[in-house]
Amino acid sequence: MPPVKTQVPCPNCRMPVAATLEQVFDVNQDPAAKQRFLSGRFNLIHCQNCGYQGQVASPILYHDPDKELFLTYVPMELALPQAEQERLIGRLMNEVISKLPQEKRKGYLLNPKPAFTLQGMMERVLEADGVTKEMLDSQRSKVQLLQSLLSAPEDQWPQTIKEHDAEIDVTLFQLLTASAEATASGGNQAGAQKMAALQNALLQHSTFGAQVRSRQDKVEGVARELQALGKKLTADKLLELVINARDDDKLAAYVSLARAGMDYAFFEALTRRVDRATGDEKTRLAHVRDQLLQMTQELDKAAQAQMAEATTLLRSLMEAPDLDKALRENVGQIDDAFLAVLNLNLEAAQKAKRTDALARLVQINDAINRLMQEAAPPELKFIDELLQMEPESAAEAALKDRPGVVTAELVDTMNYVGESLRQGGQNDLADRLERLRGVAVAELMRANWQRA
Repeated sequence: MPPVKTQVPCPNCRMPVAATLEQVFDVNQDPAAKQRFLSGRFNLIHCQNCGYQGQVASPILYHDPDKELFLTYVPMELALPQAEQERLIGRLMNEVISKLPQEKRKGYLLNPKPAFTLQGMMERVLEADGVTKEMLDSQRSKVQLLQSLLSAPEDQWPQTIKEHDAEIDVTLFQLLTASAEATASGGNQAGAQKMAALQNALLQHSTFGAQVRSRQDKVEGVARELQALGKKLTADKLLELVINARDDDKLAAYVSLARAGMDYAFFEALTRRVDRATGDEKTRLAHVRDQLLQMTQELDKAAQAQMAEATTLLRSLMEAPDLDKALRENVGQIDDAFLAVLNLNLEAAQKAKRTDALARLVQINDAINRLMQEAAPPELKFIDELLQMEPESAAEAALKDRPGVVTAELVDTMNYVGESLRQGGQNDLADRLERLRGVAVAELMRANWQRA
């Protein structure tokens, strides 16, 4: 059942407000419906009269046939008579069941489970995924800690972080990152910046943050090491680097950055080194091999899961009646794995001469490019423009002709983009950007001198 455009009374001032209500979250019809439901970012309104922003109360039905979940929720604040509740839920149930093939119509559909609160409904969905009540309680306590920190003055953060050091872990960082992304996508840049500042404070003042910083330092060190070797990085050289790594964090860095070189022949060579070693060295090398095997398997499993999720998302986009809307609702899932799946499908459609599928895939690709361009900071947009200018002298002239655009932020971004291009093997573009960065630095210095 597609979202319904209607008008509802504002809960605060009772004035009519335009709203788009989504009442059915059917994972069978839309795999992205589950994430959209759990995010809580649906049925939101903004009253132009009093400024109220929030979620409007509405009956909701959730359906996941794989988990045999059929859940209903009617907000108590609607104060609907029992007969009216049954009529509304019955209509939503018929909408879901009518779209199921006969072989998928099972007994659970005859007994939908009512939830008394929206939070309770979300918890049932999470419990079906193996998320226990204890895990949910722990997550709620971390959310409360984040809210407490964000509402406190920043000069109090170090002390509060130390007092709650044992509660600060990867889950808390994940919650903060997700909140920052949602806040930024909602247009609240000041709120997102405060969350970024809190993340930095957590990294600086917590035990877990120190561990993260240590791992980051090792990853950056390994990246510089591999980049310096360039084409001299042979299988034998990679084996020596791994053997000489003295802790598991550095091993993890090699796996994350050089997984492609750790093939069957690599592990055969490592096993030969283990077999030749004796005493403590044999024990150490055996540990290195065991850790590498476990890390590569975990990395491959995670990559496979990412590819599966990306494939599911691409399938839903292929069938979406409103592509732009579907993309904006799932923008958080448009990552490198998704783009890789999209490119593989584009190539396959071209080879198979599937003109219908190819046209839709090209449409999706173009829509994603537009979305990225819209969301890109002005510095990235200008850098992209510079890299597309021909000849290079035209890009140099553009830098000189737009003094207001050449800022310290632009120079820093050029440096970051250049490093990313080089890591991706696009050395020619990286070299060009480095030359343009030199022009930008000269222009910035000249502008600063003139102001002085």
